[in-house]
Amino acid sequence: MQSYETIEVDIDPRGIATVALNRPDRRNAINPEMMDELLAALERLGGDETVRAIVLRGNGGVFCSGGDLNWMRDTRGATEDEVTRDSARLQRVYITAANCPKTIVGRLHGAAMAGALGLVACCDVAIAEKETRFCLSEVRIGLAPGIIAGFLLPRIGTGWFRYLATGAVVFDADLARRAGLIHEVAEGSADLDARVEAHCRLALAASPEAIAGTKALVADLGYGPDPSLLETGLGWNVKTRMSDAAQEGIGAFLERRKARWVVDE
Repeated sequence: MQSYETIEVDIDPRGIATVALNRPDRRNAINPEMMDELLAALERLGGDETVRAIVLRGNGGVFCSGGDLNWMRDTRGATEDEVTRDSARLQRVYITAANCPKTIVGRLHGAAMAGALGLVACCDVAIAEKETRFCLSEVRIGLAPGIIAGFLLPRIGTGWFRYLATGAVVFDADLARRAGLIHEVAEGSADLDARVEAHCRLALAASPEAIAGTKALVADLGYGPDPSLLETGLGWNVKTRMSDAAQEGIGAFLERRKARWVVDE
């Protein structure tokens, strides 16, 4: 079994693979090393005929807090091409998850913020503990959610996306279910584990070829992420990531101060 630094991968005897984000001290924030490891793990598991389903979870108190802002802040002196290649690493993780031929079950708890919602949107089944909090928080730090928009919009539609993204609304699991981001709400960790296990058993009872074919069917009918639109979204990510607003917003967050655009009541 390959070893990783930022994730953990385990495959049980039935062929259920668990991929756990494993930076609990950083609230499982996604950094370049995690991107590379997630990409490698998803590609390997997706091509492994013995794997029947993948459970995506986070270790520690939260599922994932989104992109590591220390990584996102580091654009000073970089060219647009360099930032594009850097951001494209994260987009490739989402593309690989969305196109994975295995059923992916998201086990969500604590919080799923910003870029984490891209991972959630790529799950075939997303189940959240009732107390989980969600937020498309990019506008608070001067960014537009360009990369994840191509995955969230097919999932929740423009109405919910604009409502949640323009206001950086913090919302609960019940609203996440109403918006179509997740499918089930669990009452606690035991219920969450039971619901995840139930969907793993459904995957074990189904034809692996038919599951892969059904996911390919969705994409062929035009309901998956559109490659040309993903390129547009990536461009928006790069544009806003290199902006003065992003440097101010990310800097303010890391320095624990208010950004210059915040109006006190």
